Amino acid sequence: MQIAIPVGSTIGTYKVVALSTDLTFHLSAQTEDSTTKDTTDTNGTWNEYEVTGRSGDIQFTALIASGTDTGGMTLNDVINAIKDDIVNWRLVFVSGNENRVVGKTVCSGQGKVSNLQANGTNRQKATYSGTLTMYGPVTVGTD
Repeated sequence: MQIAIPVGSTIGTYKVVALSTDLTFHLSAQTEDSTTKDTTDTNGTWNEYEVTGRSGDIQFTALIASGTDTGGMTLNDVINAIKDDIVNWRLVFVSGNENRVVGKTVCSGQGKVSNLQANGTNRQKATYSGTLTMYGPVTVGTD
């Protein structure tokens, strides 16, 4: 699976993260104890909880490479996405040459690229990692 984000001004053109090595998709629900004196639990030992909020993020890691990669999102594309602008994202299955052919959508939504870190360890491949913080609902793919 791969994250796809629109690049440039063409909203319908999604690109996957070039030379991606890792992806973590995280959703969570914040809950609050809603147990009252009227709670009906047969044993009287279980609390009841209500969801009071939801959040999520996508963390990704990719190799830093020189040259132009027109088939994928480069570090420069990710740097340009770090703004206060909300971007559309899709979590998709990929295939084809260098995993650049976007297939079925797992889920999609909106978010902001909120973190970017480049790592250049001596005698190791240089990588960068980023976080896309989700805003609003997540939609399960239907294609």
